[in-house]
Amino acid sequence: MTASHAVQPAEQQDKVSLKDKIVRVRAFIKDKIVENPKIKKYKRIILAVCVAWAGVIVVQSIPYYVYIGQGKNAFLAGRFDEAEEMFNSAIKESEHYDAADPRLANALNNLGELYRTEARYKEADPVYARLKSIVDQRLAKKPMEAALLINNIAAFNRDKGDYPRAEALYKQSVDIWIKDVKKPNDSIYGSILNGYARLYRDTGRYALAEPLYKEALKIKETACGVNHPEVAGVADNLAGLYREQGRYSEAEPLYRRALAIDLKNFGHQHPDTATDENSLAGLLRDMGQYKDSEKLYMSALNTRKLLIGMNHPHTSKSFVGIGELYRETNRAKAAIPVLREAVAVCDRAYRRADHPDTATALNALATAYRLNGQYKEAQECLDRCFKIRKARLSMEHPDMALTIFNQAELDRATGKNKEAEALYNQAIEIQKKALGEKHPALAASMNGLGLLYQATGRKSEGEKLVQKAQQIRKQALLPKA
Repeated sequence: MTASHAVQPAEQQDKVSLKDKIVRVRAFIKDKIVENPKIKKYKRIILAVCVAWAGVIVVQSIPYYVYIGQGKNAFLAGRFDEAEEMFNSAIKESEHYDAADPRLANALNNLGELYRTEARYKEADPVYARLKSIVDQRLAKKPMEAALLINNIAAFNRDKGDYPRAEALYKQSVDIWIKDVKKPNDSIYGSILNGYARLYRDTGRYALAEPLYKEALKIKETACGVNHPEVAGVADNLAGLYREQGRYSEAEPLYRRALAIDLKNFGHQHPDTATDENSLAGLLRDMGQYKDSEKLYMSALNTRKLLIGMNHPHTSKSFVGIGELYRETNRAKAAIPVLREAVAVCDRAYRRADHPDTATALNALATAYRLNGQYKEAQECLDRCFKIRKARLSMEHPDMALTIFNQAELDRATGKNKEAEALYNQAIEIQKKALGEKHPALAASMNGLGLLYQATGRKSEGEKLVQKAQQIRKQALLPKA
């Protein structure tokens, strides 16, 4: 055997990627067998041996794909401990691959996504930092893969509240795609724009989010077809943007379209269908269509219990929706155990106390406690909610305004009128800036302040605020021309 085909030392051999190994096997077969007339009569035997050798190489890579597959299945089922173990095993398995091999980056991306979902941001930071380093080393060679991975790193920074860093990364991802990938109608590009829009939505910059969502939706329709599940996902997100702005008549057809698409593709008993039902139920609750809302909420909850169980964060979202519905229909006492279960599901799912979903459930539970006269318990929930949201949101964020509003409501209920007035005004100022002058959340804050004024001798001033709040609410329910 010539020097060029000598067997490499084990530590060097491990660093050769699977792709390179197969290429070398093919070259060896072509050079020494297919094109070598001297061993023509032995060609069939040697070919079989070489194919077997290539098979061994492939088999060596099987554990990696097993770890990734099992990890993804566990992740989707909410078994985060198991998913973490599998993804770490995949990382260990891929450590010895060539630097250009994509499997290490893929394994790091999956582990980072797991930590991001659980809001384990300190543990995710070094994972995403290492992933970014790998991506930067091969931007020129694999721009499509680089753009997608940078998009995922941007989503991590968005979720942990580092919005400037997230925006810079989203811009980098888009720039790579436009300049180097040059596929404006590719589904992946639609996904990148969808994530970018989410950043603007999360930071209350709705005017910037809307065109990105619309472009993402158009790309998904072109790339995947108008009835593809990915179209449903973007439609649901755009509808959510409209709902947050109080643009209910624009949100409803998009929510219904998403549900129709997923029903056609998956049927009733599917996680995506449950998500669509939960989203539409929330909108209908906002619009006062409580009977239809409750029916959809219960359908989504039953599906989630069956398919993903009681320890999955999506199940908590169904409990929150049902609890809010009970509260809004004067069933605060019935809402309390439902919302307590929502908090418990979050704590079990995320294994920590500071996830944003937990804050949402706590905020709702605090309101139910207040309406039921359990003021001490309400304050405990709000204190924990404030702690979670202050750790990741600016004081100008709409979610902070909602918590401030709920604290004002509790202070008013317990006779702390001076404190309540200051908080109502703070919430109103944030909501006007972030949401505009016609948002239902602003109407709620105005209504609360108006009632406070009426109760403290400023009847005329209070009546004007209550009337203005009513006008905003009515306007939100009117269909757009």
